[in-house]
Amino acid sequence: MKMKSIVPVFLLCTMFVIVPEMIPAKYPDSLDDLGYYLIDYACTTSFPGEFTSIRDTKQRKQLLIEILLPLVLKANGDVMAQRSELVRIKKASFYLSFKDIRFIEQMADHYRVERGNYRAMLDELLVRVDILPASLVIAQAAIESGWGTSRFARHGNNLFGMRGLKGTGMAPRELASDCTFSVSSFDNLQACVDYYLWNINTRPDYEHLRKIRTQKTFLYDSVELAKGLHTYSENGDAYVDKVIDMIRSNNLKSYDLYRLKNEQPALSAVPAPVLLVER
Repeated sequence: MKMKSIVPVFLLCTMFVIVPEMIPAKYPDSLDDLGYYLIDYACTTSFPGEFTSIRDTKQRKQLLIEILLPLVLKANGDVMAQRSELVRIKKASFYLSFKDIRFIEQMADHYRVERGNYRAMLDELLVRVDILPASLVIAQAAIESGWGTSRFARHGNNLFGMRGLKGTGMAPRELASDCTFSVSSFDNLQACVDYYLWNINTRPDYEHLRKIRTQKTFLYDSVELAKGLHTYSENGDAYVDKVIDMIRSNNLKSYDLYRLKNEQPALSAVPAPVLLVER
């Protein structure tokens, strides 16, 4: 083989790599038929008491990801089950059964879609009832909770800085007299992740993110979706840049290659991509 034909192959191989140390050590190396890492569901109710005493930053980051990843995959799986039923209804005949109509109404109420024409409701639901890449969720959790070290994460199971009405959650320590909000608290971490996904899928603030998502098919690009988060923080576009940098600098897209064992095939309808590490 001539040297000039060897060099491009070498360069291609070095471009497509997964950083092994960013993959949780306790997770298996085996892949499913589509190329996804399969992991068991493990629900960690709250952060372990010794979490903040871990001095090694890399170890603490890794533990947060190990705790959070199964919760994200579970939340996505629940949403995908709902979406699959909506897709089935849309692909069915023009006749909607009573059961189909009832399901559409229930989903519309849950996802805050205005009732009206059932076909229009169904179309809007398919915009809202959808998943988010694990890498995007982990990046926001890392930023908003200081990699799990914030008081709201440790004592309120709130990883995303989500707020509620004043007096309904945890009060910020430096609360101004005219402050109208509290920081939400949750019974467990899974409830927090579930609510976060519902929040992104329903609030008008994130309509741009949902629009970006409708222009893509699996797998969704977390960097592209992050561009729809400019209203998540008062910092606007600077916050978007921070989320994107968090994804890239920690190679979080690696975790988009995971799914739970016994998960419905619809969530992984396409083969896992060869991961390109972004510099």
